[in-house]
Amino acid sequence: MKTARRYIGKVLPDGHLSLPEDAAADVGKVFEVILIPVEETDIYTYAETIAREKGFPKLTEEEIERIIHESRGIG
Repeated sequence: MKTARRYIGKVLPDGHLSLPEDAAADVGKVFEVILIPVEETDIYTYAETIAREKGFPKLTEEEIERIIHESRGIG
C-alpha cells in the first residue's frame, strides 16, 4: 500500500532537500516531490485554487482530497 508523507523541508546550501529521518532511510527509492512555499503549505487550499482556475469552483475538501490521492495512486 502506498502512503503519502507530508513534511516541511529546507533547501540546503548544496541544493539538496532536508528530509525527516524516516524518509532519509529510504535511500534509492523514488518519490514525487511537490515544492510549495511554506506560506502555502495547505495542499487543499492550493488544490482548491487550481480547481477554481480550471473551472471547478464548488469542490468540497473531501473531493479535493480524493482527487489528490487518486492522482498519486493512493487509496
